[in-house]
Amino acid sequence: YNVLWITNLIQYMRQHHYTYVVPRPEAVEGWTSFVLKAGEGLLSNDVDSWMTGINQNVEGKQTRIIARYSGSAPAFRARANAVATDGYRQLEMC
Repeated sequence: YNVLWITNLIQYMRQHHYTYVVPRPEAVEGWTSFVLKAGEGLLSNDVDSWMTGINQNVEGKQTRIIARYSGSAPAFRARANAVATDGYRQLEMC
């Protein structure tokens, strides 16, 4: 799914003569909230491991973070499809 989504994004960019794309700050905040909500209550978030950003051998890497999406595939696809259907307005292109 992800490869097809990115392929469609690249096609859109080529059709509109864009060569650069980054997410808008508000889209980053929205995605981060979505990821955090999807991961609420998971035991894996309460364990010190590389998956929660902990590396005891590296100074400054002792604080847990949620850096992965743990929700359902249908919810992920629905959110990604909404970005595309909305004309990629959550992305800044030039």
